[in-house]
Amino acid sequence: MSRPLWLKIGLSLLFVAGAAALYQIIAPLVQPLPVYMALPNVTLIDQEEGVFDLAQTRGKVVVLSPIYTYCPDICPLTTAKMKLIQERIENAGLDDQVQLVTVTMDPERDSPKVLKRFSNAFNADPANWVFLTGTFEQIDVLFEALGLYVERVYYINNTPVPESSLPDPEDGTAYLINHTDLIFLVDRQGNVRALPPGSRADVDDVMQLIQKLVDEQNGEK
Repeated sequence: MSRPLWLKIGLSLLFVAGAAALYQIIAPLVQPLPVYMALPNVTLIDQEEGVFDLAQTRGKVVVLSPIYTYCPDICPLTTAKMKLIQERIENAGLDDQVQLVTVTMDPERDSPKVLKRFSNAFNADPANWVFLTGTFEQIDVLFEALGLYVERVYYINNTPVPESSLPDPEDGTAYLINHTDLIFLVDRQGNVRALPPGSRADVDDVMQLIQKLVDEQNGEK
């Protein structure tokens, strides 16, 4: 086979590979986002000890992050990403159209006062970012609807024991929580439309998805 033909084949393969890579980047931005599930109408308590019903977020795009304040790694990183997202939302002039919601998966320890200290530590602007807790039953309804994996891991003599193997631990037993590392992007009708990673979120990618949902709701294509 002559050199020019090999060159043409090589350039063609490079073009196909480049087009495929470009499609992976552009496709999520030009195609309609899927509907994964509905955000349930659960009534919770915010960091100011006020009642907050998730139904009141209808009409806004919602960025929801599950965390717990005793988390040693993932949750602080996720909350730091949420802070960056809040700043980008404000800079884009979208703060009246986007609501940030952080919900604890550890209502036993995360009281409203604890959540307020946590939110203050990240300089969260309460104008469009709320931190929520509630009863175990309320939290379970929310996370089950979202399909979120949440499991306590108790530490007995420095040995981790999953909750499934220790259903009745002694009071005061130390524990951490294993959980899915996701944030949830919700449209104005209350449907979850995207599931970016939490602690590993690319803020640029998340902002593109948020803008897509805002534009979609505003009737833009």
